[in-house]
Parts: sequence; C-alpha cells; structure tokens
Amino acid sequence: MKIGVLGVGAIGGIIGGYLARANHDVTLIDQWPANVEHIKANGITVTTFDQGPFTAQADALHLGEVAAARPSFDVVVLSVKSYDTLWAAKFIEPYLASGGYIMSAQNSINEDAIASVVGWPRVTGCVVTLGAAMYEPGRPERTSASDRPAFALGEPSGVTSPRLEAMAEVMGDAGVTRITNNLWGDRWSKLAINCMSNALAAITGLRSAELRENSEIRGVSIAIAAELLTVAGGLGVSVEPINGVSADLFLAAATDGGAREEVEQQMIESGKTIGSGRPSLAQDIVKGRKTEAAHLNGYVVRRALEVGVRTPVNRSIVDLIGRIETGDLEASLSNLKHIDY
Repeated sequence: MKIGVLGVGAIGGIIGGYLARANHDVTLIDQWPANVEHIKANGITVTTFDQGPFTAQADALHLGEVAAARPSFDVVVLSVKSYDTLWAAKFIEPYLASGGYIMSAQNSINEDAIASVVGWPRVTGCVVTLGAAMYEPGRPERTSASDRPAFALGEPSGVTSPRLEAMAEVMGDAGVTRITNNLWGDRWSKLAINCMSNALAAITGLRSAELRENSEIRGVSIAIAAELLTVAGGLGVSVEPINGVSADLFLAAATDGGAREEVEQQMIESGKTIGSGRPSLAQDIVKGRKTEAAHLNGYVVRRALEVGVRTPVNRSIVDLIGRIETGDLEASLSNLKHIDY
C-alpha cells in the first residue's frame, strides 16, 4: 500500500512518523519548507508521552516537488487544517491511484468538502482522538499515552469495507485503532470535544488538563455540548459518547443538577489522564496562526441554521476567538464573561 500524508503538522507528523518507523511505504508532503527540509536531512523525530522519542526516515516532498515525483497513492491521509481542505483535495486528486482514496484525519467534519472534489466513493474518515503538538520542524509531539484510543476509521456509508480493514491494520502501527460503523456519530462526538476543549483553551490560555479542573469552564463546556447535541439531533445524527460520557447525559446536564454533577465528575476524572498538551486551536493562538474556530464552533452555528436551533454560546465563542486572533483580546480566564448564554 502506497500511502501519502498531506499536511505534516502535529497529527500528520505523528501518523507519518509511526508509519515510517513500521516500514510502511509512506511519503510526507507539506507546505512548510523548513519542515520538509528537516525531514529530508534528519528524518522525523516523534516525542512520545510515555515511551521516549524515536526518529524515522521517510520520503518528504515540498508541494512543488509532487508533480515531478509523480506519485500514485492508494490512500492519502489528509491532515491539513480544515480551511485548507478544498485546495488540498484538488491538489492531490491527480495523484490517487485507480481505486485510491482520501482519508480525512482532520478536526471538524470535512468529508463532504472532499467528496465535492473526488466523489464519495473516494472518501473515508479517520476520527483522531490522540493528543499531539508541533512547535519545531520535523519534531511532532505525542501528548497522550500510547495505550489511549487514537483513531476510529469509518466509511461514510457505515459499512465495514475491505479497504477500511486494511487501513485499520496499518493505522494500528500508529496507535489504538478501531473501525466505526457510525462515522457521523463519532465525528460529532469529536467535534463536541474540539468545540469544548479547543475553543476554551484558546480563550483562556489553559492547557487540556487544566480546563477540567475549573468549575466555571466545566459549566461552559456543558453549555457548548448541549447546543451541539441539539443541532446533531435535529440533523438525525446519533452522537457517540463524548469522552466516555453519553450524549444523553451531556444534554441532560444543561438543565438537571444531578446530571451536571455526574458529568462534571467524569470530566475531572478524564482530565487526570489526558496529558499536559495544548489543544490544536490553542497551539495556533500561541503561534499567531489562523485558527479553525469557524470550522469547529462555527460549523455548529452554521448547521444550526438548517434545523432552527439557537446557538448563542457557540456563536459567542467564535466571535471571542476572532478577537483574540486579531489581537483585540488576550487569552485569559476573564474572557469567559463575554460568553453569551
């Protein structure tokens, strides 16, 4: 199987590094010149949460080198930012082999955008649940334990296909992998996690574990999730458990004190094992980069319009992050007072 990884940041770097170490035929493609040059000269070095670092050698290409190399990929792991999805899918489409496909290993829900370029038969999804960061070229960091669930692979149709089974075996070399027959339910579950932890880390400046230790943040997280789950329900999506908490319990926690106490306790417990990293959106704030807020909380706001659901909390989250991106605000706990309930 010839595998391309398009977008070699935190997630793409982790996947590419582990697959290269396991001697899979993998090519890493990225738009950050220093990243590609480092990998060409030194390999890709993955720092792990619990097993020490390792360096693997892998073929690496600048975007401008792909045409000359003329690769033919059986699968392309797409791990670019959500706002880069369309151009990236168009860019890589000519390099898909006959029967080849794109597997989205991104935040948000981008399968429909990819399908608009290559068609639904050439799309699968990979819901990423490991923690990762990247601050230096060629040096991704795995910030969650290696025995935590890492990937859920699914077909948009919900079937367990031979290609999915083959790719699940490959991805098992990068982390604990399972096949899901409810890709959309898993996607919305991960979207809930992103809309809570990613957004609130960006707004407050806190790390993943710290978010769960703050009672006010836990309350805002529940409000974010309740809006999201109401939207998902209106769209007919059966959302999978969110960090081990059932969607029904999360929804009930918005209005029921007992349910809220139970959810908050589970959030506190999960925070003890989540690792010390920053969610990707908060990493973007630190780096001064454009964030994916419009494709996370903003996605919820847009889909809510389709089903007539109000989402004031998620809408105000998007506005707040926009102000932080432009420098109008700094990340701080005091920003929570600007959130509209």
